[in-house]
Amino acid sequence: MNELSEYFKIIKQSIDDFDDPEQARPAVEAITPAAEQGDARAQYLLGMYYYTFYCEDSASFLPWMESAADSDNLKAIKFLADYYRFICDDMEPEQRKLLGRKWLYRMIEMLTKKADKGVVSAAKSLMNLYVHDRPYDMTEKEGREAALTWYERLIDILSEKAERGTVRDKKNLADTLSYDLGVPEEIVSYLPDRMDEATRLYEEISGEKKEGASYVGLAQTYSREGNEEKSFECYMKAAEMGYTDAYYNVANAYLDGEGVGRDFDKAFEWFKKASDSGDTYAKLKLAECYKRGAGCERDYAKAMALYQQIAGDKSLKRYSCVDMAEYELGNMYLKGLGVEVDLRKAYDYFKLAASHDNRAAENALNNKKFRDFK
Repeated sequence: MNELSEYFKIIKQSIDDFDDPEQARPAVEAITPAAEQGDARAQYLLGMYYYTFYCEDSASFLPWMESAADSDNLKAIKFLADYYRFICDDMEPEQRKLLGRKWLYRMIEMLTKKADKGVVSAAKSLMNLYVHDRPYDMTEKEGREAALTWYERLIDILSEKAERGTVRDKKNLADTLSYDLGVPEEIVSYLPDRMDEATRLYEEISGEKKEGASYVGLAQTYSREGNEEKSFECYMKAAEMGYTDAYYNVANAYLDGEGVGRDFDKAFEWFKKASDSGDTYAKLKLAECYKRGAGCERDYAKAMALYQQIAGDKSLKRYSCVDMAEYELGNMYLKGLGVEVDLRKAYDYFKLAASHDNRAAENALNNKKFRDFK
């Protein structure tokens, strides 16, 4: 069995990397007897192998997929539902439609059985399916109503687990109620308000297991309810326990005076702690403190050094903090803050920030001072 699993890995890797199919041929030949004897996973992998590399020959992969699907392999069932509805082009449209419907409803049947056994992922899949991939014979409204029904079933499953499970199970329920985790955006506005229930759960969790993550969850719930004082208290408890994810929130509260009196010195202190712990957004705020002299002596050199660190960190290119740092560098060179005025550098930084969708930088590029660089 272990040997078979190794062959499975080789074939899956070949499919994922779209390698030369001949490299995986020995593994394919090795698992074929198991597939012929009814091993559904082997059948599915053979189907995927032949589809990936020989998709023009449906006779090479469809029999394997259908055998796996007949053995209730959910991946094979989903493949067939998608194949007949969106890919197959060598049969009459009506026949394709019937086969697509058959396998889609088979997939719904399989997921429903799993959900009825308390499988959370199955309930989530059904909820999303009825929104994004509903059957042809369902209207958008009917699909939405079915998705909402599965949302309620999801909450029931999570509630059952939370009642007899661990703190983690309670947190999964609280997070789902509070943040709509895994819930399609299209139905969020139709969901009932369960913030009171989420708050109760977070309060239970933080009482049972005094850890930073629990207090942060409770803090965020209080914040959504508009209770900034309690929110700050929870963030502070988490921070005092050394939970670094709370440092930024504590600092922001002191900076803006939300839930606590405004205190620039303490804001700076907590932004520094958060920055030292690796929070890039805190580093951006710390640079702002140095630039403004908020809670510290004004120090343009330190501000610029922090902005340059953020802008130069290639691992952060998908985060908005990068474009903000680029924009701030452009401003410093434009206004000569701690450096000589350098319009060329200012323009280049603004252009870079604009390329990362920073609207303020796009506007800055319209400055008449840059007309010679366009």
